[in-house]
Amino acid sequence: MTTEAPAYVDMKTLFGSEITLANYPQLRDAALTNEANTRQLEKLVDELDGKSPKNAVKKGIAQWILGRTQAALDTLESAHPQEELASIFLGRAYVDLERPKQAKVKYREALAKHPDSQPIAYGLIGAMLRLGEQDEASQVLDKAEKRFGQNAETVFLRGFHAELTGEYDQARQLYMKAMELDARHSESVFRLAHWHQTWGDEDEALELYEQLRDMQPTYAHALLNLGNLYEDLQRYDQAVECYREVLNSIPNHARAIMFLSDAQSSRTMFYDEDGERRADRQSAVLKIPVTDFELSVRSRNCLNKMNIKTLGDLIQMTEPELLAHKNFGETSLMEVKQMLAQKGLRLGQGKIEGGAPLPAPPKPAEVSQEILAQHIDSLDLSVRSRKCMERLGITSIGQLMSRTEAELLSAKNFGQTSLNEIKLRLEERGLRLKDAPY
Repeated sequence: MTTEAPAYVDMKTLFGSEITLANYPQLRDAALTNEANTRQLEKLVDELDGKSPKNAVKKGIAQWILGRTQAALDTLESAHPQEELASIFLGRAYVDLERPKQAKVKYREALAKHPDSQPIAYGLIGAMLRLGEQDEASQVLDKAEKRFGQNAETVFLRGFHAELTGEYDQARQLYMKAMELDARHSESVFRLAHWHQTWGDEDEALELYEQLRDMQPTYAHALLNLGNLYEDLQRYDQAVECYREVLNSIPNHARAIMFLSDAQSSRTMFYDEDGERRADRQSAVLKIPVTDFELSVRSRNCLNKMNIKTLGDLIQMTEPELLAHKNFGETSLMEVKQMLAQKGLRLGQGKIEGGAPLPAPPKPAEVSQEILAQHIDSLDLSVRSRKCMERLGITSIGQLMSRTEAELLSAKNFGQTSLNEIKLRLEERGLRLKDAPY
């Protein structure tokens, strides 16, 4: 456990000192202890002229602490890459905002200016790994380790590389080694917690995430995963606390906003399993070909000429629309209505407000076997979505595409936010769920 910051701190004295990587946590903890300290820092930041690079660093870091995200990025940018600390925090900010591409650009620019900066070199390697540039990142890591020697950070980066390349047990061992070198190496604790969560050791994951929570006011990724775990255990109030803690520090954190909404809904959500089954059965009925029924030759030919292939196509038609077709008379109309009645359907049922027809059933996508065989991890889903895939036994993209929205929503703790995430990840690759429109 960390030592609690005093209830009231003279922020003017604290903020007046030079900010370094070593004393930054003290300023951050003090500022977020209570509203009085926060207001003190807000006043000092507003009064500070950030025109000089040194002041811009101080102002930008304080703005980041206060959750003024865009202002912090703009201010730090004005001192980048001249000031090493500005570049370090600028890169970290982009990583925290899940924008590793921008982080990589800033770290590269900064490294050219500060070639001896270990934090910048390590930040660049981390950004490259997050972008999937494992081979290039490994080469840069070799150079950094040769230049700076082995330490907790280089061991962690080796572990992260191993994890991203599928060497999970090796990754676990390296994370543990990094923690032996530095027990408070937060990223190693986080990745080790994530490893335990992935492989089902939720008790150990909870303990490690809680350990991270005590190290700082906000380690965003850890708190998001901790919140997901609490939701899995149906401890929704604690999950909400985790997401709110992230938003207190980073007010516009997109994933925290989505997860908070989902967790709050889960407090009172009732899943209508029978209703979902009825919806599935209804969908199957609408796909039945009209040729499966005993129709007269005249009726069959008329429906074929109107390109009506399924019951779903047929219920989009009204009586006047059918009767307007040549050779389709009252006898054929009665025949069709009786056929629909057998399945609890009626003409015109497929019309929606405004008279527009419901979309036609989706056409099967032509996707290569190579893509279908790709592991589900290639979609880079959130922890919650990945765990839902595990519960449903989905390990490949092909298996995921064979499922409907209703089937996914039937998984425990799988809400609309997770569904939207999966649909987005598939759409980025031109793919769809089984019942999604094309």
